[in-house]
Amino acid sequence: MNSSLTGVVLAGGSNRRFPVLKGLMKVQGERIVERNIRLLRGFFRDILISTNYPEKYFYTGEMMIGDLYPSIGPMVGIFSALLNAEGDGIFVIACDMPFVKRGLVEYLLEIESDKPVVLCSFNNRIHPLLGIYKKDAISYIEESIRGGVTEMMKLIDDIKVEVVSAEDIKGIDSDGRSFVNINTPEDYEKFIGGSICSD
Repeated sequence: MNSSLTGVVLAGGSNRRFPVLKGLMKVQGERIVERNIRLLRGFFRDILISTNYPEKYFYTGEMMIGDLYPSIGPMVGIFSALLNAEGDGIFVIACDMPFVKRGLVEYLLEIESDKPVVLCSFNNRIHPLLGIYKKDAISYIEESIRGGVTEMMKLIDDIKVEVVSAEDIKGIDSDGRSFVNINTPEDYEKFIGGSICSD
């Protein structure tokens, strides 16, 4: 059990393209937020849900935190979680990523790096909402937010990141299913099938 990091589910704010919050969508009979909490529970003593809709996730029994700045995307959620987390940092999973493999989390936790962020690259793209953010990153993130730059990829360009390549994880997740985001109803139909369900 890792006590130096806090497991964080980024459940953010509203999503206008869905009839329900994305974290509450069901996959194989289980809500995505529940799947991700269960995954994180296998590794971390402390869990946080970063959300501006705590009433929707209260039933999970997990500690919740809201954005410390007006909600302008996941960067603020990561920043708020870092400030509230015990230990050295956080391991984040977005609430719309239902297929993250346990072996990938385990692999990332075994990486020894002095860089403040550890993320994966797959299909020539860095995925900023699945990985490790250490408290060393707080000052970089706060400066970015205060400067009005809240795009995650811009932050990744400006901060030192330990990038895990697709080659490194091919034995764990060769098709990159861990990085699937359910961003639209079309994504839900493609990767999960059927109509969107949360009940």
